Amino acid sequence: MSSSTSSRLTLSLGDQQLAKLTNESPEIRMRALEQVETRFIRCLQHGEKINFKPVLLLKQLIRWFGYTPLTAADRVLALMLELMRSDYSDAVVRKIPCQRLEAELEKIRKILQCLQSTRAMELLDNLNSLVIALYKETNLSPGKNSSGESQCSIGEMELFSIESFNISPEDYEPAWSCASVDDLATMKTMVDTLTIDSDLQLQENITNLQVKLWDYPVEQLCQPPHILLQLLHVQQLQAGATLLHVNRALLTFVKLLQRRLRIRNKSLDYAFSVKAQAEMPQQLRVSSVLALILNGCLELLGPPLLEHCNHNWHLIELSVEVIKTFGQIAEPIPENIVQRLAMIVPKLIRYCVSLDVANVSETPSLVKKLMIPRLESLIFNGLLLDVITLSLSENGTIDKPTARTLLQPLILDSSYLSCVPMRMHELCNLCGVICTEAAPEEQQMLRLKQAYSLALAQLVAETKLPPMELLQEQRQMCLVLLLLGSESLMKQLIQAIIKCTSFYIAKPELRQEAESLLHTLFDLPDERLRSCALRLLKQPVVEHFHAFMNSSNYLMGCTNTELAKRHILGLPMSSQLLRKLLVQGWLPGQSLQLQQWCIDFLIMVVGLAKLVSCKDFNEIFKIVMPVVPLLVCRAINQPQLQHMLWELFDPDSEYLEPPQALRGNVCYLFHPDAKFRKDAIGRVAYILVWQDHQHKYRPAMDKLCLDFIGHDVCAIQPPVNYYNFFCERSNLPYSRSLNTLLRLLETPDLKPSIRKSTLIQLNVILHNWEAVESFTTCDGAYVLCLKALHDPLLRDRSGGNEETETLLPAVSILLRVLFRSERFRHEFKDNAEMLVCLLRCLFLMPHETQLRAEVSICIFQLLFHEHMTANDASLKLDVDLSAMVVPVSYELDSTIPPTAATEGVALQRHLLVKHFDNNAAMEAQHWRLFMAHRICGSPEDLTLSGVRELDIRETLKLKPADLALVHASLVHLQVQNQLIAANNCSSHETLHQLVASIQLFLVLLRGDMLPAQCSNLWMLMHKYLRLTPGNEADMQLYMELLELCLSCLRHRLPEVLAGLSNALETDPHHSFMVILRDGNVSLKLLHLVTDCLVHLLRWHRQQNNSTWHGKLFEELSTLARTHFEERKLQHVRCVLSVLRHLSERPLQLDNAKLQAYYQHYVQLSSNLRTTTQTGAQWQRDCLLIICQLQTQTKLLGPAICKYPSGNKVLRYLLGLCGHSDTEVRTLAWVAMANWIKSAGNSMTSILLDFHDFLPGGLAACCLSTMLDNHEALLVRELAGRVFELIIPHIGATACSELLMYHSFLKHAHAALVALQLSLDKRQDTKKPEANSSFELISCCVSICVTQVALEPSWCSILCNHAFFNGLSDLMKMSTPGKPYSSVYLELCAGQICKLYAMCYQYNFQFLQRSICRDPVLLKSYVSLINDVLDQKVVPENQLVQMLKLLMVFCKDKNAYDFLCEKFKTHPELLFDLLLYGLNQILIHRAVQRYTLLALSLLLIKAQDAAEEHNLLRVFEAYVEETHTSDEEKEEEDDTDTDTDSDDKENSTNALNKQLKILSLKPLARQNLPTTNSKQLAPAPGQSKEFTNAAVLLYHSLDQLFELHYPAKTYSFLQAPSKSHVQICEVLGNLLKQSAWAADAARHFKLLERVIHLLETFLDDASVGNATVYVRRVGAHKSRDIINNLLVLLNMLMHWQNTPHAVITDPVMAARVVRVLVRLWPWLSHSAVLKHMTVRLTTLLTEHSFEMCKQTSQVLSSQSHSLLQLMVRVADHESTKKEGSGAKPDFAKCSSDSIIDAALRVMINCCSCAEGRLSLGKMRVLDMFDTIMPASNSNAGRVKSDILLAWLAFWEVFSRYELGYKICHLQALLNLVRRSPPLSKMRMRCLRIIRNMCFSNHNRMLLVNMAGFPDFLRDIVSQPVQDRSGGGDTNVDSYVEHHLVVLCLWKLFGFSAKCKAMLRGTKLHKQLTMLWDHLVAMETERPNQFKILPFAAELKDLLAKLFESLQP
Repeated sequence: MSSSTSSRLTLSLGDQQLAKLTNESPEIRMRALEQVETRFIRCLQHGEKINFKPVLLLKQLIRWFGYTPLTAADRVLALMLELMRSDYSDAVVRKIPCQRLEAELEKIRKILQCLQSTRAMELLDNLNSLVIALYKETNLSPGKNSSGESQCSIGEMELFSIESFNISPEDYEPAWSCASVDDLATMKTMVDTLTIDSDLQLQENITNLQVKLWDYPVEQLCQPPHILLQLLHVQQLQAGATLLHVNRALLTFVKLLQRRLRIRNKSLDYAFSVKAQAEMPQQLRVSSVLALILNGCLELLGPPLLEHCNHNWHLIELSVEVIKTFGQIAEPIPENIVQRLAMIVPKLIRYCVSLDVANVSETPSLVKKLMIPRLESLIFNGLLLDVITLSLSENGTIDKPTARTLLQPLILDSSYLSCVPMRMHELCNLCGVICTEAAPEEQQMLRLKQAYSLALAQLVAETKLPPMELLQEQRQMCLVLLLLGSESLMKQLIQAIIKCTSFYIAKPELRQEAESLLHTLFDLPDERLRSCALRLLKQPVVEHFHAFMNSSNYLMGCTNTELAKRHILGLPMSSQLLRKLLVQGWLPGQSLQLQQWCIDFLIMVVGLAKLVSCKDFNEIFKIVMPVVPLLVCRAINQPQLQHMLWELFDPDSEYLEPPQALRGNVCYLFHPDAKFRKDAIGRVAYILVWQDHQHKYRPAMDKLCLDFIGHDVCAIQPPVNYYNFFCERSNLPYSRSLNTLLRLLETPDLKPSIRKSTLIQLNVILHNWEAVESFTTCDGAYVLCLKALHDPLLRDRSGGNEETETLLPAVSILLRVLFRSERFRHEFKDNAEMLVCLLRCLFLMPHETQLRAEVSICIFQLLFHEHMTANDASLKLDVDLSAMVVPVSYELDSTIPPTAATEGVALQRHLLVKHFDNNAAMEAQHWRLFMAHRICGSPEDLTLSGVRELDIRETLKLKPADLALVHASLVHLQVQNQLIAANNCSSHETLHQLVASIQLFLVLLRGDMLPAQCSNLWMLMHKYLRLTPGNEADMQLYMELLELCLSCLRHRLPEVLAGLSNALETDPHHSFMVILRDGNVSLKLLHLVTDCLVHLLRWHRQQNNSTWHGKLFEELSTLARTHFEERKLQHVRCVLSVLRHLSERPLQLDNAKLQAYYQHYVQLSSNLRTTTQTGAQWQRDCLLIICQLQTQTKLLGPAICKYPSGNKVLRYLLGLCGHSDTEVRTLAWVAMANWIKSAGNSMTSILLDFHDFLPGGLAACCLSTMLDNHEALLVRELAGRVFELIIPHIGATACSELLMYHSFLKHAHAALVALQLSLDKRQDTKKPEANSSFELISCCVSICVTQVALEPSWCSILCNHAFFNGLSDLMKMSTPGKPYSSVYLELCAGQICKLYAMCYQYNFQFLQRSICRDPVLLKSYVSLINDVLDQKVVPENQLVQMLKLLMVFCKDKNAYDFLCEKFKTHPELLFDLLLYGLNQILIHRAVQRYTLLALSLLLIKAQDAAEEHNLLRVFEAYVEETHTSDEEKEEEDDTDTDTDSDDKENSTNALNKQLKILSLKPLARQNLPTTNSKQLAPAPGQSKEFTNAAVLLYHSLDQLFELHYPAKTYSFLQAPSKSHVQICEVLGNLLKQSAWAADAARHFKLLERVIHLLETFLDDASVGNATVYVRRVGAHKSRDIINNLLVLLNMLMHWQNTPHAVITDPVMAARVVRVLVRLWPWLSHSAVLKHMTVRLTTLLTEHSFEMCKQTSQVLSSQSHSLLQLMVRVADHESTKKEGSGAKPDFAKCSSDSIIDAALRVMINCCSCAEGRLSLGKMRVLDMFDTIMPASNSNAGRVKSDILLAWLAFWEVFSRYELGYKICHLQALLNLVRRSPPLSKMRMRCLRIIRNMCFSNHNRMLLVNMAGFPDFLRDIVSQPVQDRSGGGDTNVDSYVEHHLVVLCLWKLFGFSAKCKAMLRGTKLHKQLTMLWDHLVAMETERPNQFKILPFAAELKDLLAKLFESLQP
């Protein structure tokens, strides 16, 4: 048993093992091939069975040839041959069709032709022969039989099963709709047609199926019998032409699916079935269906197809559409598809990159070879990008890191990103989503590219930077200096250093950049570039030293010494640069010339000691001192330099300071020459003696014997082993001991012995490397080391030898500290005292070997501190000091120091690993293409010559293969080449290939082809499509070109559309027309032609009319009948698809023909006689044509109703309302609605006929359909609309009963609830299940509106129902997004607002209790205004209803106050609403009329409103921002370009755009002008910085006024319209209340225009004199003139009734007065006009002094002044007798009001001298003889109101000289006595008397007048009710006393005679009593005294009077 199991395991080939044959790795593929080959051959040889899938093995072996480079081709072919020879070939024959297998073998043959392998070709020939033989044996010959059809296996069609698609239960969902039993039977028949064995018949059946697919909802194709799966099965089995047909059918399915998804997304209509959810059938999920289609396409594509393939573009197009559909359903794409695409993309890219050519001349052939693979690569790149974008955005299965990995091939595809910039932008955005922060590699790549760009720009003459800028950017350029290897760039950088020398002193930052650049150049690792740099740097240095030698200036304006002191020696030098220069000259591989130049430079620097002063030289030598040790070492084998240095360091010379000389001589202590060492010791001792002239230190240098010391004091041989310094490497703790020792050493006065032992212990601890690190971090370590070395050397120390012995551990400690701490080395290097102390230690104990060695090492560390790197085991020096005697062992460190140049190299290496995934070829190509793009510009301009001459590395220059790849990636270039080749082609086969390639280009480009290419493409197609094909070959080519034309039309290529349209219009014998007329045409050809025409006609919707539409409609209508009679039903379907689009165009047919065609299509529709889904598209087309024909004639319905068959049509349409297809039912209802509209009044009699045909009649049928919850929503809505049309015909009562019987309101409320639930579900799930929609609710509301209009009493029933209350909840919800926003706004703004407005007329109290008290609804209403105005096209009906509801809200105080608060916050909403309606485009439309009504109501409300509720003030605070001219121009351009819609839509769009121009913002309240102050109103000539909303409203009204009152053409003989009245009324109210608007009116000269209108009328000769005109035409004919005058004068009267409208211009005032005077004759014909004119004059003179003057004067050519006319009016109206039958309408125009107005004009004119003079001349006061006689007998002649008005005039007139004369005094006194106290009459009389008393001329007359003093005394003695218990209860004020006492003071207080007269009268006594009373009251009751009117004023006046009476 075990051996058998083992045998079976070893003799099997699993699927996973076979899958490795197509692995990406070549090694894995080869190993898998060896295993498969070994096992399979072994089994065949031994006759054993093997467990595997033969078909899978064969497919995998075929796919082997799709991988490059191709390997082991002969072995694979041999294995395939053995497989087909074996018994396993039966399975292959059964599964794979012969044509398919032969096609694959042919592809392999094309691939092998490139290899030129004889063995492989022989094997392939054998295999091909074997295949033919095998299929012949099984009667499946690939050749043609007698019928011309190839045979296919019947069995393979029977193998179809759902299980073969690996569909899981999760791939199913509940069906959207269910097919009927009849439809299922039809679909099973369709499936059976796909299982036949004839290719030609199968192709024809697939075409039939493709046409019939439009009948069925797409979801039913995914249900049993699974038509879609059957198509996919056929797709996998077929090849050649049959595969093309299947792909076309699948593409049609995908288009149908997209259309179905769009319909579902626009509707909530998802649940029609009454079955329970569990009982509903299942269908494949959309995502699963799409995945199956996409998998099938990718499976058929297989390896990259490197040749033209006709079916290839179908598969790719299908893949593109499927992925597009995934985006439409917003679902992630399955991960396996994403991974599959991710495998295809890099495979294609690798293939395209792998091709290469050796010769430039082979580039065009390589481009041709790359074209198709690269095109496919571009397409799949885009698909992968779309797929990943979709997967990420829809929460797909791939995470962000995986997505980033999958995108890596696209990121590396440089040619793709450069040639397809739009995709590059998308890729960047997607990477930004994946990684919110830029990855380090991306930043590094960007940095490197910026550096490359700068450097390359410097290599191009036109883009070079000037030297200073170049130097500032040198760091970036140095980053790529090594990478570019450009000597030219380096030369420019060096030249920049030299040319900027003059700026180094003033700009230290520039010098810093120069030194940084020199550092980089000195350390270049590239020897060639470094040597070149040193050669170039030599020249300025030499020139500078030559200038020293020749005593000339190297740089103008600056001396050589000054430059040298600044360390500029030809180059800006520093110590670090000198050190690098020394090292460069020291390198062994350097040329002798460069080495010598480095030495010469140092010699020249040292030689300056003899050319400049010692002081200057010391300043110069500062940069040399740090490198003196290296300089001494370098001079060992340079005699000249050594001699100069030795001389320079002589202590007796004056060149250097002693510390510098000491340091230089110390360096010679390590010199290999003993003589130099000996002399150096002497010099050092000499300097130390010189320094210690006070003998503070020991030893005493002057007493030492140098011969005793020796000359090898620092020459330690052999050198000390560095490893021994840190020999303690154990991890013993040391911290505690270390801290203890340090604290002990810090103790003052420590004994020398203890100090010595402590230092020794510390030294022992510091043998540990880590311990030294801890020691160096201690605070006192630096001071400890210094003191431990310095203090024992002092002469006065008391320790003696013990002190000296501490030097040994101290030096040892210092040695280790200097090795461990770079900081200590840096701090001690410049400490001269440290060096001196070490030297004294050396001289103190020269024979102490250890001390001498350690001191020498310390000195060495201080000298060469910058060159050493130490660790615990080794010491490394970066310079070679082998020439000197180094006291310690070391290792040489040859590491190149990092610079910008080396950083760039490291950066590129890092990117190669991280960014390019170690793909060196891809990285090299990327940088080559980048260089080429930077130099040449766009990809189109790339050339090899443009890069060839650049001074860069050859590896960075563009290669021919790169150029070929770029050209292949330039899709527009390649498609143009293909078009040229196709136009010049003469071979059918070649043209087939070219057309296929152009189709593939269209898959990528879609509609993005250039116009020139589109033109060439059309020329190509027109060349072959113009005429019908003559033979089979031509027919095949014609079909392919026809399909190409269809692709162009689908993608809306303008030139192709226009070209085909023009061809059809100009050529009646075009092949399309011939094919359409051909009765024997094949269905396939007809289908393609009709598809082309359908797409063309869809485009024609946006174009002008064409003449051929009507003719073609007539021809095809006849043809459709012919095909039907011949039972060519599929042909009829194709023709109908064209006819339905033709019917949408103006057909230019008369009504008779239209009626005939109407009957024709009704008959054609009824001929089908089926109500199932089968044939549904037929019915849709016919019904749509019927509807379109109905719209093209208005007489269709009544004309048809006259025929006996008229009602039959309606009955037939009613029958179609029960069709199983929703769209058919919908169109039937539409046709019925059109029929009813056209029937007109005859519909009432027609409805009676339907009571027998339908239960309840047509109305009941419509209503029941509407309320049927199982019906489609659109059908329900249309049924409701038809019911709404019928309501007027059945009557309100019958309708009310019908609504009640069917519980209409209950169903409507249920629909409302269902809608709200569905909206809540939609937020959580993608597919809510509710059968309601906004349109349905809108239909319900519309029915309510219609019913309320017919039966107002039904409003109370509606208001009390829950449905009405639910409407407010609907308005409160937030506006949904697209596609529901427009219908929601139509519901709320168009219907609900209309219903509320209608309820205002019949049930306003209910609205006040409900919506007017609902703040949430009011807030929603405000938001609704914004949503309505934000629409692209604003429906006027919505605005009208919104305005109506606004006026309703304004009628309620609560609602109005709330809206005011909201509009204060958002004034732009109300402003935009009003401004929209005031636009001149909407003139004479309802929306403008209601806008004016609403604005008028708002202005009326604003008159008496509080400030916080004054909307006009809100508008004035709303200020417009100033727009730039560019923005305005852009808006104008946008407005001008919108010419596609009809006039109304154009107007609305223009209006919307004008509104969008207005961008307003609130203005601070303190800046607003107020209507109470003239000063705050803007002056007429003052320019404003802003424009507020009130001014903009005025502008709109002004434009409307100008349109309604054209200055030159307006006629007063025509009656003013309602718009005239509204505009003038609103304009007058706005100008009255807004100072801003009034100022704008003044600026735009509105008053001048109005006056000009009146003047034009008065000058009209056809009218002439008023009396003559009325007598001539009659009084009734003058009504129009009077009405026009009333409208304009009413506007002026409102306008001028405010202070800010005052007229100040004399000319304007004179014009106004002249017009009023000339209008006077018309006043006798209209009391209203008379009253309005007088009232207007009153308002004009109220605030205008100039108007008063002009009114008072008699103007030229006139006989009377306006004031005279006013006096006459007042006189006449005061004395005329009142008529008994005055009309109530003229009550406001009564005599009293006219008298008041006229007297007010007289009062106003008293303000000017002209007016007073005119009134005096007219003796107006004589009027009082008539109205106020002195005797009491005539007291009742005039009414008291008239007398009171005249007294008011006299009161004002008496203030002036002409009016205060004494007249009618007795009458005045009598009138005072008759009038009750404090009455108006009495008070005015007293004021007139007071005014008379003020005149000096009247004083004596009044004093001597009998009875006058007694009159005054009576008033003075008049008691007052002052709350003291006495006095007249009716008099509660001292105002009369005050007036009289004022008279007395004026009469008696200023004359001695008069004073005496007063003192002798009783009046004086009364005055005294009054004074005493007032004084007492003030004292006793001060509060009452204060509140009593005029008590205090009277007391003060009495005091003045008594004071004046004093003698």
